[in-house]
Amino acid sequence: MSGIDELIREGESEKIEFKKSLAEKDEILKSIVAFTNSSGGTILVGVNDDGKIIGIDLKKGELEDLENLINQLIEPKIYPEIQILPYKGSLLLKIVVHEGFNKPYFYKGSCYVRKGNATRRLDRDGILELLSRKVTFDSLLFEGEHRIDNELIEDFIKKAKERRNMKIEMIDHESALKRLKLVERGKVRNGALLVFSMECSSYFPQAVIKIGAFEEDKVIDEMLIEGPIQYQVEEAMNFIKRHIRKGYEIKGLERVEVWEYPLESIREALVNAVLHRDYFSNAPITVKVGDFGIIVENPGELPPPLEVQDLARDHPSIPRNPLISRVFYYMGYFEEWGSGTLRMIKLLKNMGLPEPEFSQKKGFFRVWIKSLRVLEKDLSESERKILDFIRARRTVTRRDCELLLNLSERSIRRLLGKLEKLGLIKKVGKGKQIKYTIASL
Repeated sequence: MSGIDELIREGESEKIEFKKSLAEKDEILKSIVAFTNSSGGTILVGVNDDGKIIGIDLKKGELEDLENLINQLIEPKIYPEIQILPYKGSLLLKIVVHEGFNKPYFYKGSCYVRKGNATRRLDRDGILELLSRKVTFDSLLFEGEHRIDNELIEDFIKKAKERRNMKIEMIDHESALKRLKLVERGKVRNGALLVFSMECSSYFPQAVIKIGAFEEDKVIDEMLIEGPIQYQVEEAMNFIKRHIRKGYEIKGLERVEVWEYPLESIREALVNAVLHRDYFSNAPITVKVGDFGIIVENPGELPPPLEVQDLARDHPSIPRNPLISRVFYYMGYFEEWGSGTLRMIKLLKNMGLPEPEFSQKKGFFRVWIKSLRVLEKDLSESERKILDFIRARRTVTRRDCELLLNLSERSIRRLLGKLEKLGLIKKVGKGKQIKYTIASL
């Protein structure tokens, strides 16, 4: 009995779907996504629901149209195997769909799964459940020779005890990996090599940070950061600190460093990039530093149903790589799941800086920590004069600004109000003693 005979004899099921013709393209595409989101399956085109062979009359360009629709309308990209098969005097189309590694998959913005012999559309709760069961890059077992560095495991255990009061005794290094679910049946998962191998970037060449400092459009410094991803975060922080401004404040009797941006917000952006990036993509994380601020971009958009606007309010945590996220949590790289972007926004606002700009496009997610200089580019001539005046004088009154520009009290109040709203200046003092000063460095 041929393979086609066996499929037809089994009938429609969780793994098999029959379609009469390619005219049912919409239903075929839904089934392809459903099988990808489930455990894979086969679609036979040219067979009716009862298993009767009808065959297909394949017109010129029809197969190419189907392949184009698969490429254009299904996200993330999938590549099913499509074959034209002669069968008892007829032609059948066989579409073999493999289970996807990067669930959930969507057709025209909707998510489908296979339930019994039917294709079902998932609601929000169903998508969240699918995400919780997805195959993640960090959970895949690594095939081949590898090296785990015991010093990295010992450093993790030390930090986990100090920062999370994690009760873990050092019996042997494999027991620590088992506790973190990073080893199974004697094989390590990808996540173990991402955080516990100095040769991490040799196993996964995409697991690097490409970072550069810019003056206008010119690169003045750059480096490629390799190694375990927690080291990459620290090396990127050191690079950024070399290229942003630093000042000092007197607090009590102490002279305290004040950076151009809150370092915690920068670290948050870098940690999010290494934890939430799509490691199935060959693209690196990129970081740019310049007059515009700091831009961190990683492959991998937000997992549905999260949208960019959700990051500025309470939202669920949906880690793309839960195993390495757990390791970073124990090491104290973040405090609460799902609160990182809110903390970043708060830290920047407390320093009088603009809120970060979150965006995603063509498979990449971007965080832009803006400098005050970006805001200044859009100021009017009068606004710029007032800002320069305040910088030169340190503190000024509203009346000083009126005399400077020879404008009315109402006009000056409006200009000062805009500069204050933008976070460029701030009020000091009370009542008639109110003055204005620069909000930050």
